[in-house]
Formats: sequence, structure tokens, C-alpha cells
Amino acid sequence: MLVSPEFDVIIIGAGINGAGIARDAAMRGLRVLLLDKGDIASGTSSASTRLIHGGLRYLEHFEFGLVRESLRERETLLRIAPHLVKPLPITIPIYKQSKRGPLTVRAGMIAYDLLSIGKSLPRHRMLSRAETLEQSPGLNPKGLLGSALYFDAQVEFAERLVVDNALDARDRGAEVVTYAPVTKIIADDGRVTGVEFVADGETHVARGSVVINAAGPWVDQLLERVPFETPRLIGGTKGSHIVVAAFPGASTTAIYLEAQSDRRPFFIIPWNGNYLIGTTDVRFEEDPDQVRSESWEIDYLLAETNRAFPSARLTRDQILFTYSGVRPLPWTRNEDEQSITRRHFIREHPRLKNLLSIVGGKLTTYRSLAEECVDLVFRKLGRQSPACLTAREVLSSTPPREFTEAVVFSFEHELAKTLADVFLRRTMRGLSADLGLGDLEAAAEIGVRCLGWSNERAKREMENYCRGSKLLTLNSDSRANRF
Repeated sequence: MLVSPEFDVIIIGAGINGAGIARDAAMRGLRVLLLDKGDIASGTSSASTRLIHGGLRYLEHFEFGLVRESLRERETLLRIAPHLVKPLPITIPIYKQSKRGPLTVRAGMIAYDLLSIGKSLPRHRMLSRAETLEQSPGLNPKGLLGSALYFDAQVEFAERLVVDNALDARDRGAEVVTYAPVTKIIADDGRVTGVEFVADGETHVARGSVVINAAGPWVDQLLERVPFETPRLIGGTKGSHIVVAAFPGASTTAIYLEAQSDRRPFFIIPWNGNYLIGTTDVRFEEDPDQVRSESWEIDYLLAETNRAFPSARLTRDQILFTYSGVRPLPWTRNEDEQSITRRHFIREHPRLKNLLSIVGGKLTTYRSLAEECVDLVFRKLGRQSPACLTAREVLSSTPPREFTEAVVFSFEHELAKTLADVFLRRTMRGLSADLGLGDLEAAAEIGVRCLGWSNERAKREMENYCRGSKLLTLNSDSRANRF
């Protein structure tokens, strides 16, 4: 299974943080093992609003350092991953009843521009009511005062950003093992000495000098495998999204709105030929593996979209699919979800000096988190760290190819193990309007013809794909589940 059972660093969790840490560590010459209980990017990293943004909303909580870091990292990702991260114009409509009036919004825009000095994206513009309606004629005109137009960035397929980081780490010598749940963190005399995991039905042991818990919302669950009690680290909140086809009056720019019902911010974003609407932000204390979009969340997003675009008249029957994820935010007793910091933390464990847990983090700042974490790993190892190069070296990616070839390539070269891996996190065919169902049988036949699958396996792969996608589900109250 493993080329070597001994590693400098073992990373548990192949989401954006774990994959980014693995790439950085491998680039600096460390022996790296990256493990995940599922596929690469199969958890929270696939469930975001798919923005690479500076955190405009964080200004209200005076987190200027986080905004500055986010804006810097946004610029970095535009440079090192231009195939995945693209500029995105965003309009903020301003209404008479808005919590934030024209002066407040303009002040925020000016601060945003000042904190991103040297950026490649255009500066903001304030638009009059007439200019706003000319640009977005479907917007509700009642009480409209004007708008602000600014730029952030979009990672249309965040899954590929994670996959490309993991593959780059592998190409630089890291070992990457998926569908390998960790069953035990082995500790002795105040140090973690390794981990026990299961892969392909067999139990394996890997030894590591430093172990990093990058399991996202599963961080606390993983710490239950440590041989003593640890404090709670994660206080996750759930974010749900709906995806709909283009609707009457839909804007060509992303729209950043204030919900009338509760004043929370949400987005309506052109995405993958459709529109992505979200997100909600509610406490989640259950198993992250069971996260779903709730009926009230769907109703909330539909109602607020229809208020903003009266001609849309969206109903549940027009929803293509929904998805939900749990943000791995730091645990706090604060009841206001929006006020929980979005900064990341690298938690050390006093009783196990070489175990680190990653709390928080987001797509935008994954690279700087990884740099900080790998710097700390070298200090733990007592070794001089080479310079971090991830802000300069372009993230490699496999060029697009014809779908038939891509299915085979994903299994042979991109660590895919199931059709769901291929459809949802390699080719992205599963995120289209028909969820990839039109190509499912053909893909299974390719597996039989080119990968040596039995007919039984091909049938099982199709059944599992149709039944098992946790992130692309429709609420059962609206119509039959698509997965």
C-alpha cells in the first residue's frame, strides 16, 4: 500500500487545507502522507459559494488583518491558478430599507480598495439607480437607491482546485491515499508516533514525526481517536445553496444582497451555465456526514430571490439541485453565527507536542494557512525550512480532454476510485443541469471496456452514484431526490 511507512508529516483530511499543506510540504522536501476517509475534496471544500474573495463582510467586524490576507491571497490565486480562478463582477443593490445605506457601502468599498493596493482587479464604482437598473433590469426597483459594483473572484469548480493541489503534491513525492479512514492515532510518551488506517479492506500503520488533523468539521471526531480527552475545537455552521437555471430578469453580474427577512447577506451568482443562490448560516451540531438542505432553507432562498427579482417567480420545481456543507469554524458560545471569526487557527495539543489541528480556514486563504502550518512543522522537526514557493509556482492542471478519455484518465492518473469521484470531482460533469445522469451509463460501459470492470461492478457504480451523493440532494418535501 505505502511505498514507505515512515513520514515526516502525516496529514489527515484531503480537503483544501490538507491538500494545500501536502503540496507545500512536498515542495519543501518533506516526506508526506495525505489520507482521507473519502475522496479528495468530498467534504466541505465542495460545498462553498465558490468565491475567492477578500471578505468584504469581515470589515464590519473590524477583522482588517483577515481582509488584507484574503485580498493578498485572492491576487495570488489569480496568478498561480488562472485556469480555475477568474475575476467576478459583483453588484450590491442599495435600498431605502437596507441595513447599510449608500454612505456605509461606499465607505466599505473604499476600505476594500485601500486594503488591496496593487491588485489587478478594477476598483469599485458607485452606480445610480438608473445605472443599476440598466445593468440589472430584473432587480426589484421599489425603494432602490443605487448600487456598488466591485470585483472579487470565482473558483467555478473548487473541487478541481483541491484535486490539483493533491495531485501536485503527489507528483512531488507525497503519498496520497483516499477512502482510508483513520481508526487510531498512536501515541507514546507524550508524542504521536503514527496512525492506523483502513484501506482496501486492510489495516495499515504509518509512522510520522508530525501529524496534522485537517479533517475540517470532523476535527473533533478524529480527536476521539487520541488516547485522552481533548477540548472541543469546532463549532460548525451549516451553509446551504440551491442551483437553478437562468430565470427571467437574472443579472449577468453576481448580486450580493441583504435578505429582507433577517438582514443576512446572500449571493445570486452566474455559475456553470446556471445560477448559484446562497448561502444560509446556521448552527450545526449533528454528524457532518448527514448534512442536508432543510425545507425552510430552500423556502428562504427562493423567497429572498423572488423578492430581489420579482419576475423570476422561482418555485421548488425549478431547482436543479441543492447542496450543503458544514463550515469548520472555531467553537464559541457566541449565539450569532455571523460574528464567529472566519480566521484560521493552528491548534497545538500540550499533551501531544507533535499533533496539530487545523480550525477554520477557507478556500481563499488555504495557501497562506499551508505556509504557516509547514513553517511550524519544520520548527517541530528542529530543521531549517527552505523557502515556501507556493505563492510563485503555478499550480499545474491536467488540460481538458474528450469525456470518454477523461473518465479513464481520472482512474489511471488522478486517484479517482468511483464514478462519483469522476463526475463530481474530476470532470465536473455531475454538476451540470442533469447531474451527469445522461452520461452515466456510457461511463459505466467505458469502465467495463477500458478498466476491466465486471458488469456487476458497473451496475454497482451507477447505483451508488444515483443513491449516494451527499452534497447534491433535493429536499424530499419538494420532489423526488435526484440522488
